[in-house]
Amino acid sequence: MEGWTLYLVLSLVVLGLSFLSGMMGLGVAFIATPVLAIFGLELKHEIMPLSLWLNGVTAISGAVAFARKGMVDWRTALPLLAVTTIAAPIGVWLLNFTSTTVLWWLYVAVLLFLAWRMAFPPAQDDSAPLGITDRTRWKATGASSGIGVFAGLLGVGPGFLMMPTLVLLGLTARTAAATNSVVVTLPSFSAFLTHLPSARFDWILLLLTTIAAIVGAQWGALFMAKRVKSLTLTRVFAVALVLLAAQRVWSLLT
Repeated sequence: MEGWTLYLVLSLVVLGLSFLSGMMGLGVAFIATPVLAIFGLELKHEIMPLSLWLNGVTAISGAVAFARKGMVDWRTALPLLAVTTIAAPIGVWLLNFTSTTVLWWLYVAVLLFLAWRMAFPPAQDDSAPLGITDRTRWKATGASSGIGVFAGLLGVGPGFLMMPTLVLLGLTARTAAATNSVVVTLPSFSAFLTHLPSARFDWILLLLTTIAAIVGAQWGALFMAKRVKSLTLTRVFAVALVLLAAQRVWSLLT
């Protein structure tokens, strides 16, 4: 597969993945990274910068849709946004000392851990008040520094780690997804800029997948805001993580 056929297929793939990530307020990188690897792209210099760019684009697109619906907890989002934006480039710098194989195994381990935690979430009521305290917000801010570094190392943005963290700290999955979409935006671009000097881009692919990512994230966020309950969202998230982990393990062992 090559040329415009590859561009079309990858654009449609990114559209679908962005719809799913938009539902979860995550940015698309955590799904796009292993999927782009299937098409033969190299991890550190091709997949990571492209995924981080698309991550930021999808996060902004989803955040706009969630903000219009009044679903974002801004008091939680803004401190996390600041901390993760500063921390993410540190993780990118650590790439200089980490092999690609180690990175993939770390990625698989994180996916399986998060899938387990999201498959068995605490009972949630979407109609209940938010109920998150300032103390909990401080805990989330503290955790976000480590999350930002680790996400920068993996090249996927902090959203796939921050989303379950917010759920475990007491936000419903719907509110966590909306809040997380804001948190993911700037760290994705700060990590992307750190990758930029060594990045290798196909500019046509970048343009087409960017358009697909924006459209898919908007559709996903609007669909979730209207129709998807928190328990359904966490289960979809868990299944997606297990499938991605299985695909990566297969690739690493074959």
